[in-house]
Order: sequence, then structure tokens, then C-alpha cells
Amino acid sequence: MKKPLMTTLSAGLVLASLAAGAQTPGPAATQLAPQAERQVVTRADQLPRRSRTLEQLPSDYLAAPLSALQALGAKLEADVQADLAGYDIRDAATLREYYGAMATLAQLRGDWAAVPAWTAKARALQEKAGARLSSGVLTELLAQQKLQRQDSAWLRAEVQRRFAAMPWADVQDNLKSTKGGIETYNPELVRGAFKSQLDAMAKNGNLVLPDQMVLAIIGARLQLELLPPNQAAIVAGLQAVLDANSQAQAKADLWTPRTFAIPADAKAQPVVLAVWDSGVDLNLFKPAAARGMAFDAEGQPAKDLLRPLGEAAPRWPQLRSLIKGSMDQRAALDTPDSRQFRGTMAGLKADQVKGFSEDMALAGLYVHGTHVAGIAVEGNPFAQVYAGTMLWSAESVPPKLSEPRAQAVAASYRAMVAGFKQAGVRVVNMSWRYGPTAYEAALAYHNLGGAPEARKQEALRLFKIERDALREAIAGAPEIFFVAGAGNEDNSADFQEYIPAGLELPNLITAGAVDHSGSETSFSTFGKTVVVHANGFEVDSPVPGGERLKLSGTSMASPQVANLAAKLLALKPALTPVQLKALILQGAERLPDAEGKPGRVNLINPRKSAALAGIQL
Repeated sequence: MKKPLMTTLSAGLVLASLAAGAQTPGPAATQLAPQAERQVVTRADQLPRRSRTLEQLPSDYLAAPLSALQALGAKLEADVQADLAGYDIRDAATLREYYGAMATLAQLRGDWAAVPAWTAKARALQEKAGARLSSGVLTELLAQQKLQRQDSAWLRAEVQRRFAAMPWADVQDNLKSTKGGIETYNPELVRGAFKSQLDAMAKNGNLVLPDQMVLAIIGARLQLELLPPNQAAIVAGLQAVLDANSQAQAKADLWTPRTFAIPADAKAQPVVLAVWDSGVDLNLFKPAAARGMAFDAEGQPAKDLLRPLGEAAPRWPQLRSLIKGSMDQRAALDTPDSRQFRGTMAGLKADQVKGFSEDMALAGLYVHGTHVAGIAVEGNPFAQVYAGTMLWSAESVPPKLSEPRAQAVAASYRAMVAGFKQAGVRVVNMSWRYGPTAYEAALAYHNLGGAPEARKQEALRLFKIERDALREAIAGAPEIFFVAGAGNEDNSADFQEYIPAGLELPNLITAGAVDHSGSETSFSTFGKTVVVHANGFEVDSPVPGGERLKLSGTSMASPQVANLAAKLLALKPALTPVQLKALILQGAERLPDAEGKPGRVNLINPRKSAALAGIQL
């Protein structure tokens, strides 16, 4: 449930959208009657929660005619319309979700003419250049194909025409990841995920599911209707655009010239840097004298500082290749690993999905902390690594939440920070995040917490126990500088509460992700607490055993900031966390947005921060 901030193509995530940044396919052109007064909504917990009773298991709906879902869809659509009319939602990402829901429900009704109106409304709320151009386009083309009764050849040509007209520099990353997701779409993955997860959730709840899950069922059923017959045409159209731009000049590298390394013979002092993460292979680094401490998913003390693979250990070489292949596929690279990944995804059967998803989740947790540590110490021979290991679960079934469990996790936060203080840690990197919505989902899975509104309050109560403990622990260590990753949901950390990214403390800073050119990544979360950015796209770093992989996520951006802090401390040990934060912020550069105005990206400049600290490089 705690989520490392690394992006991958997950076997359990079956193409949540048909276009980069878009919602599930569909929209309706129903006019929403405005009301004189609407309730202002500035936080996710202010929105209502609802549930629906199914007539059959979720996986059964995948094989049922669309008409079997229309009654559920009509009720959902009425509630979505009521929310849009009754609430003044002050969050663009949430409004995009609502418009996407209207899109999906209109498609369920066969109202293809309504699609462009809703996709256009969602696209107008996109703030990132690539999504502002490309989101919803495939959805619109599929709707147009339906209306005009066009064949796959028409669709291929239109995909190529529409995307070729977009500025390549802005949309290339979106198009590559979209192609990667569609190319690996396998209906068996959908069925397997439904059988192993949604069916179990529905059985636990006596066929009662939250509205979001019901909408997911409708979206997945529509994808099964629309995508398989058009998959090859869409991929071919996108590939033609990629081929036409294969010789395009790469984006200018703003990031690398800003970085610096400390010479091994520099007048510097050792600095202990903690990687509070999923585990670290300390054999690859200079370990701190106190090597670290570990806790399991229930908040209980554990021994392993590097996550054991257990019975999956013999499969590690294959899993490592699949992780690399998933990232190569996301980047539209045709490599042996990406070909193996595509072949594995295409060959999976429904009954293999649960095991495969958990294997990939385990492998992701296994590599995550070590990869983060490699970024945090790059170019700093004076850094010593302390492993603050959280052995998060790789199982697809979420934990059963309770107050004793929340108190145990809260106690583990306090103990971890106490361990940092005792070990003389100066900088802590936290490339993970979670919020109360994850708690709601876990409670709903196990049919705990009562009705939807009561469950929301119970999730908030349990989350608050852990949130307050983490805040108090960090605030109680003013001598330590903490760095958090923003999150990979392309949403606002102001609207969706997260920890640690949403905390505001003098000795904590939260980082979002850009690519080498300084462009905000399509996945990076934003908000008032996300005050700096660093490279988090295809960052090269070691994984356990020493092999290097390129991974993406705000997980990879946050340790770039921790790296800078540790270097400043090695060269200027007297700096306090408040001073470090000020130097990082003063050295950062506010990059312009598409209109040339100061934008959201505040890109750190390690060389400038060092100069401001009086360090000669």
C-alpha cells in the first residue's frame, strides 16, 4: 500500500486510457444545468462516496453484452452529473476524471457523437504540454470511426495524421508510452486482474463495490470491445510517427551541465545519507557505521536491510530483464529486453496474471531502494549509506487495516527517525508516498469500515495516526534534512493528501520530476509543497548485484536533491537543514511555461547552490 515512486508498465494495469493522459474511453454530450450556489471542494475527502450492487461478478461482465452494464451506467451517470452540478471542484485532475467518466458512460450508451465534447473539456484542463496536445485524441478517433463506420486502415492513417501534426518535442514521451501500453495490451491480463482482485473484492462485499470500481468494470469492458480489433492499426500509426521523427534532434540537456562531482582528494568530511525505502544492497556502497534498521509491512522490527527475494530468487535474472524491458517498452526502444517483455505480456493467460503481477511487484521493490541509493551518492566519495528499510508487501491483496496496525506503523516511523538520529544521519531520502484513498481502497477490499461515507472517515482516522506520527518524528529531528518524492499520479498533492510529500516542515523539501531538458514529466505530481524539480526520467543507477538500469519516476528525482544536500554537507558540514533548503531553493531556476511565463518547474542547479554556499568547483 505504501508506494515507491517508480513508473513501470504493470501487468495489473491494463491500459487505463487509450491516449496519453486521457481517461477511460468515452463521454456524453449531456448539458449540465448550472446551479446558483455550488459547494466549493478543495480536498478529495469533501466529495461524496457511493457504492453499487452488482448482479454478477466483475469478471463475468467482461464476457457479458454491454447491455448488461447499462443500468449501472445510467445510475453512475446521474450521480456524476449531480456532482458536477452541485460541487465547485477546484482541482483540474479531479475534473478530468469526472469528464472521463462522462466519456465512458456515453460510450456505454452508444452516444459516440458526444465523445469530442467531453475529451475536449478534459484536454483543456491539462497543464503539461504533451498531454494538452495529445490526451483524448485516440478516444476521439475511435468515436469517429464508430460514427463513420470506418475500417482499420482509415484509423491507422488518421492516427498517423493527427499525431504527426503535433510538435514532436512536446509529445514524444507521451506517444512513446502510449504506444508501449497499447502494444502490450492483452485481454487475458484484464481477465486475470479482474478474477484475482475485483472478483475477490466483490465477494468480500456481497457484490457491493465502490463507484470507482464499477466505472473501472465499464471502462475495461469497453476496451475489450474497442481495442483488440484496432490495436494493430493504432500501434502502426504511432510507429509511423516515431519512425518519421527517428532522426529528430534530441532535446537540449539542461540537467547534466548543472551537476558536479566531488573529487576523491577534496577537503571534505564523510556525510551519512539514509535511504528510507524498500531496502538497499549495501555491498555496492560505503555503508554507515550503523548499517541501518528495518521494519516489515505491519510495522514490526525486521532483520533484512535488502529485501529477500525468497522463492522468486531463481527467477531474478528473468525478472530483472522484464523490468528493463518494461522501461525500454515505455521509451519505444526495440531491444532484446523489450521484445522479451512484449512476448511475456502477450503470452500470459488469465490464471497466470496474479503470480506474474506479484513477481513484478516484488522485483520492483527489490531494485527500488538500491537504485535510489545509487542516485543519491553519485559523484560523492564521502557519502556513507544508511538503509532505512521498509519491507512493503508485494502481494496483490491489500492488508487488513486496524487501529493496532496503524499504531504499529506510527511507532515504526518514530523508531526509524530515532535510528537516524543515533546513527548521525544528515540527509534522508524518502521516495515513497501514500494517502487516505489507499486506506479507503484497502477497507473496501475487505468490506471493512461500514458504508462508503463511514469508510471514508475511518480511512482518514487511521491515516491520521500515521501521518501525525511521521510529521512529529521529522519535526523532532531538526538536525536532519528530509527529501520527499512528489508522486507519479499527475495530480495535485494539495487536493489528494499524501505523506511525506504533503508535509510542510522547515527541514523537509518535496521534489517533482523533469526530463533532461527540464520538461515536467507526464507523471509527476504537483502542488504547493512540490517546490523543486530534478531529473527523474530514465535515470541510470545500479540495482542489487551491481547491474545498472534506467528507471523513471519521482523516486529518481528526489535522490537528485538528496545528492545535492549531501554534497553541500560534505563540503560545508556546518550547514543546517534550514540553510540547505534555502541554498537549494535559491539556486533553483523557475523555467518558463508554454506561454513564456514563469512556470511550475523550479529546476535545481547544484552548481549554483554550491556557489551560493561559497564552494569553489
